[in-house]
Amino acid sequence: QPGHFAIRWFSPLEYETICLLGTNVGIREPDDVARLNETLNDLGVDTIEVGATLGVLMEAGEAEFGDLAYMEAALVDIAEGTERGKLLAQGTYRVGKHFGVTRIPVVKKQAISAYDPRVIEVTGITMTVSAQGADHTTGNLPAAECAGKSTEELSALSLDVQINSAAADSLGICVFGRTVTNPNHEMIIGALNDAFGPDLDLDPDFINRLGRETLLKEIEFNELAGFTEADDVLPQFFHDEELPPTGKKARHYAADINKFQRQALQEAQGSS
Repeated sequence: QPGHFAIRWFSPLEYETICLLGTNVGIREPDDVARLNETLNDLGVDTIEVGATLGVLMEAGEAEFGDLAYMEAALVDIAEGTERGKLLAQGTYRVGKHFGVTRIPVVKKQAISAYDPRVIEVTGITMTVSAQGADHTTGNLPAAECAGKSTEELSALSLDVQINSAAADSLGICVFGRTVTNPNHEMIIGALNDAFGPDLDLDPDFINRLGRETLLKEIEFNELAGFTEADDVLPQFFHDEELPPTGKKARHYAADINKFQRQALQEAQGSS
């Protein structure tokens, strides 16, 4: 029955998925989103990336927004490895380029999640320069008050969250628990010292050092892989098009972000 289907066999239905497989592609019924989500789980592919890919296909005129049957057929093609499926499985960027779409929501060829960088500016800064590209989990701060603040001020907020997130990833700590873990570094250090014995003896600044070192190694890895600052870029339409009803456009650029963040990382790591 409508309204009961998804809850019987599928959980959880995540925020990102509701956006990218829901409103992003014109789907309003949660059960429809859940069915798409379950198929993608079976395929082992990302709901953000596929949702953005389907949106780009609709932007290209391949289907009307809200056409559930088209989306289901596209997922069948991916599963069966048809010629079209092989194209779609390459993700948002390559599908957008194939169909001549100019508004492709990616950074470093990875799809942007459900945080619009024009209004969620700290997260937008993170997604612009993160080593993975468009990665909101690298440093997400959606509730930050951004109005009237400079790129440097917001970059500092982004960097602080990135450091904590990188350390959490390295230690195997869930980033969703950061309201507890971020302000309680001493508690975490105490637990690590107790767990590994007296030979470890970590000091409270270890977590910050670990986070900074991780970020610097990610930057180094990308440089060795051939990435440059030219890859740290939001799609131009975020800078050109206002987001209703706010009227805001993206206003931060990689050159300014990287200048501050990389200098801050190197100086802090060098003095610790």
